[in-house]
Amino acid sequence: MASFSSQKELQDRYFDARTMMMQFTAEGSDFLKDTIDDLFPLLNKTFSVGDIKGEVLIQMSIGIYFPYILPACEPFRDIYVGGSTDKCITELEKWRKNAPDAVDFSYAAKVAYKEQSNRECWTEKQNMLRMKMKPGLKYDVNNTNPFHPTVLPPADCLFLIHCLECHTTDEEGFCRALKHASFLLKKGGHLLMIACLGETFYMVGDFKWNHLSMEAEFVKKALCDAGYEIKELHVLPRAVRCRYEMGDYHSFLLTVALKKRDV
Repeated sequence: MASFSSQKELQDRYFDARTMMMQFTAEGSDFLKDTIDDLFPLLNKTFSVGDIKGEVLIQMSIGIYFPYILPACEPFRDIYVGGSTDKCITELEKWRKNAPDAVDFSYAAKVAYKEQSNRECWTEKQNMLRMKMKPGLKYDVNNTNPFHPTVLPPADCLFLIHCLECHTTDEEGFCRALKHASFLLKKGGHLLMIACLGETFYMVGDFKWNHLSMEAEFVKKALCDAGYEIKELHVLPRAVRCRYEMGDYHSFLLTVALKKRDV
């Protein structure tokens, strides 16, 4: 537990969500090309089929990943976006309120919806997300209720984007954090998880951050042990576009799971 707390304290003090998002979503970003080209078509298909819908979606991530949430705009009424640090919440709120100094995600949104070439498509998606987003909330996966003391309505969908593996230092901690996050999801709801496999570090500016190295088989077992039935699991090998000094992952993971029971 001490190592977990140390990781959190470092993130609270030094993690720069703004730099991360400008680094990974700006025009020319190799990481953006990888994620948009490989992951976004799957996400768009997942949310467009119609099985994943409802009133409440809760999203948690180490940084700010608005482009990933765009496909979820229409199927949900209320969208809660959690940030892991005070700085992250500040940036979330700037974007939600469309402040002049907010991080500009328009390029990432435009690339994500490149098949719909008209500007209205991706601008409307961003505006819809802003309207449905609730004020940003700070989370801590070390708490049984990650948003303590706030109690959110049970989610129909829990969307974890580069989340648990960035906050934990070993597999036991990951499984514990997964059970805590699952507190937010109603039985019969869907969990979506995007993660990097085999990654031991990632860079944000000049800071090198530790990352729990894990493989797909471990994630599958962790989900099953936490009361989930896996509906889809995609492993997408890393393209050569992204520079290895930014992070040493070998694949992206996208999984969709149904919560069958509370654990």
